[in-house]
Amino acid sequence: MSERVTAERVKAFAAAARVPIEDDAAARAAKAVEPTVTRLDELALQLPLELEPASFVAVARQGR
Repeated sequence: MSERVTAERVKAFAAAARVPIEDDAAARAAKAVEPTVTRLDELALQLPLELEPASFVAVARQGR
């Protein structure tokens, strides 16, 4: 992973999701998730998505 998880990146993702976040909360979130993200990157895991996330609800409701 060439990029670190930073408060700025957390704030960018939060803004994209339209979730307000304070600067100190973004810094805490970045600090909390960076070790896990780093370990996953070292393992070079590839997690295939069989469905795009937007279709999960539609698929889940088919079983009703």
